[in-house]
Amino acid sequence: MTLSNISALILPLALQAAEPASNKPVSLAEISVEEATAPRCGMAFGIVQGWQEAGDMRGTAFPSMKQANAREFFLRAMVRLIDRYNLERSDVVRLVEAETLRYESDNFASVKAMMPACLILLDAAFPKGG
Repeated sequence: MTLSNISALILPLALQAAEPASNKPVSLAEISVEEATAPRCGMAFGIVQGWQEAGDMRGTAFPSMKQANAREFFLRAMVRLIDRYNLERSDVVRLVEAETLRYESDNFASVKAMMPACLILLDAAFPKGG
């Protein structure tokens, strides 16, 4: 395969990746599961870390979020979302508030249910001993 053939194949993908989304999401439900998973997990980590720091018993079921770099995971996930959708601070606040309300509406059952999968993502992002 020649360089020009490779360029012809890659150029549309590169343009697609570089092109920001024109519609800013109002909630994470409006974007793909792949794009929403890391931000959702990051927010769940923040909630669990809040429980842990407040001495809330709900936080004891999970490893220390502070030691696991959960805050860094959240920041990286949100930066990717900001870059992808060209979000402003107010957009991010709106997304976080909407997701937090969703978690509160089921008394945080969704946070507890997704934590096992989210912890796998966290471990993959920050391997122990690496």
